[in-house]
Order: sequence, then structure tokens, then C-alpha cells
Amino acid sequence: MFSSRASYLPSLVTLLLTVFLTACAQYDSERGVEVNWDQATLDSFQIGSTTRGQVMAELGPPSQLVSLGDETVLYYLNESSEGEGLILVVYNRFDITARYDRAVFIFDDDDILADYSGWVVPTNED
Repeated sequence: MFSSRASYLPSLVTLLLTVFLTACAQYDSERGVEVNWDQATLDSFQIGSTTRGQVMAELGPPSQLVSLGDETVLYYLNESSEGEGLILVVYNRFDITARYDRAVFIFDDDDILADYSGWVVPTNED
């Protein structure tokens, strides 16, 4: 009888390891500057009259400041990722969604806005 109980032991250990090594995971990450621009904010900036100081006063420090000869570029970026996963002994699965909100402002050598563009990914909270 002792030997028949011992034959179940490897199966029981395998089952317990499978249960304890199975897990769910959640992922959430945000990098970059705070997104404080939307279409209305972007529309308030005027090419030919808005200054670099006004943009920085409204949006804060940029993610990157790039010098292009006579022009200066302020680049604002926010990367946000979220997802979930399933971790099993043999098979793993992750589903991660990333969104990139960005705004780019180009200023001439007098720090006057020459051009700009921006994008905020719409949210599904409606």
C-alpha cells in the first residue's frame, strides 16, 4: 500500500507546482511630461505672434528642446502603457496597449511661433 501512495506523489507535486506557478499580471506605465494640452489649448497659440515663453508658461517644460540652426523646437511627449497578462508554466500571454500624446512647436530665431502640431489620443471614457 505504501508504494501505491508514493506513485501519486509526483502527480500531486506537479499539480501543486502548476497551481502555484500560474499567475496573472497587470502592467501600468507612464513616462514623459504631463498632458496639459488639448485641441482648444493648441488653437489658442497663434503662428507669428505666440512666443516660446508663452507656450512654456502654458504647458511647462518640454520633454526635449532641439536647436535647428535658426529655429528652436519644443517637443512634448507623454507615453502611457497599460495591459494585463497570464503567466503559466509553459505559456505566457501579455496584452499591452501604448498611447503617445505629443505636441511639437517650432520657433524662429526671435522665439516667435513659426509652426506647431499636436495630438492627444482620445480616451474611451464616454
